[in-house]
Amino acid sequence: MRCLKKKVLNKEKLKIGLITYRGNPSSGGQGIYINYLSRALSDLGHEVTVISGPPYPEIREDIKLVKIPSLDLFSKKNKLLDVNFSNLLSLNNLKEWISANTGGFPEPHTFGPRLKKFIDENADQFDVVHDNQTLCKELISLQKKLPLVTTIHHPITKDLEFQLKSTDDFFLKLLIKRWHSFLPAQIKVSKKLKKVIVPSESSKKDVVKDFSLKEESIEVVHNGIDLNVFYPSEKPFEDYKILSIASSDVPMKGLDFMIKAFPRIKENYPKAKLTVLGKIREDGHTERLINGLNLKDDINFISGLSHSDLRKEYCSSHLVVIPSLYEGFGFAAGEAMACGVPAVVSDGGSLKEIIGEAGKVVLPGDENAIFNAVNKLFSSEDLRKKIVAKGISRVKDKFTWHNAALKLENIYQKMIENHANN
Repeated sequence: MRCLKKKVLNKEKLKIGLITYRGNPSSGGQGIYINYLSRALSDLGHEVTVISGPPYPEIREDIKLVKIPSLDLFSKKNKLLDVNFSNLLSLNNLKEWISANTGGFPEPHTFGPRLKKFIDENADQFDVVHDNQTLCKELISLQKKLPLVTTIHHPITKDLEFQLKSTDDFFLKLLIKRWHSFLPAQIKVSKKLKKVIVPSESSKKDVVKDFSLKEESIEVVHNGIDLNVFYPSEKPFEDYKILSIASSDVPMKGLDFMIKAFPRIKENYPKAKLTVLGKIREDGHTERLINGLNLKDDINFISGLSHSDLRKEYCSSHLVVIPSLYEGFGFAAGEAMACGVPAVVSDGGSLKEIIGEAGKVVLPGDENAIFNAVNKLFSSEDLRKKIVAKGISRVKDKFTWHNAALKLENIYQKMIENHANN
C-alpha cells in the first residue's frame, strides 16, 4: 500500500472538470457517480471542480462546485406558471420552458449553451473535462479546446424501449416518444466523441449497438461502492424479510414481477414480508396491482433514507431482490454484496456481470424464476452463507471508487497527450 501511495503522489496533479446537467443523488445513479468520483479523484491529489445544473450535487466541502443555473422547472409545482417571466426573454430559457410544458425533457439541450459560455470563459482552469452523460452538442466544439472524456451509463434507448412496451395506449406512446426526443441528438453527438467511458461490458455492447459507436473509442471503468457506508452488520437479519430495489411505475425496474411472485412466497413462508425501496404513486399501476393481489398489508414502501438507514435496511434483510429488466451498472447489487446480503438479480443488462457468483441470477420478467430463487435462499442457510462470503470478497476486489479513479487518471493522461499532439 505504501508503494501505491508514493506512486500516486508522484503523478502530475491534474485540474479536472466534472460536468453534469443535474447532479443531486436524488436524480439517480448520475448523482451518485459525481459525488463519489469527485472524492476519489481528489483523494489522488487532483484539483476537482464539479460543474452542474440543478438540482445541485452533494459533494465534499473541499471540492469546488460551479453552479450553472437553469429554470429548474421539474422541481416546480407548476412548470407553466412558477417562473419569473422576465427570464423567458432569453431564447435558451424560452426553449426550456416551452419544451418542459409540452411533454419534453429539455435539460440536456439547454444545459449545453450555458456550459459553453462557462468553458469559453474558463477553459484555462482545466487540464481535462469529464462529461457525465450530458451529451449536449456543445461537447463537439468543447473537445477541440480541451481533452474530453464522456461517461455513458447506458443508452437511454433502453428506457424508451421498455416504456413503449409497457403500454398499448397510442397517445401515451406519443407522450413517451416526446419525452425522449433528446435521444437522436445524443446519438449524433456520441458518434463524434473521441473517448467514451461505460461502467460495464454490458453497457459497452449496448452503446455500440444502439448508438453505433466504435469499440475502440470505448473503455469500461466499473463504478465503485462506498465501503465506509455499506458493510456487514453483526446484528442478525430478520427471517424472511425481502428488500426489493425497484422504483414503482417505472417499467424498466421490473417491480411487477417481484410483486407477482410474492403471493407464492407467502404461501411457503407465511412470515415473509416485502420492503420496497422507492415511492409508490397514488392510484398508479403498482398500487392497483398490489390491491388486485390483496397485498396492501404485506408490502412496505420506503424512500428518502440516509446512508445509515439504507445500510440498516440491507443488513436487516434475509435477501435482496433486484428485478430490473435492464441496468447499466446496478449500484444496489454492489451495495447488497458489501452489506453481506445475498441478492436475486435479473439477467438484465449488467446485473449478472456485477453479481458474478455472489447471488442468484434469473431471467428478466419471470416471476416464477424469482420465486424459485427466493425459495432456494430461504431454505438453505449454507447456500446463503457461501453467497455472502463471495459477495463481500467480490465487491472489495472489483468495485471501489479508488480503482475507478486510478483507471480514469490514466485515461485522462492519455487524452491530454493526444490533445497536445493534435
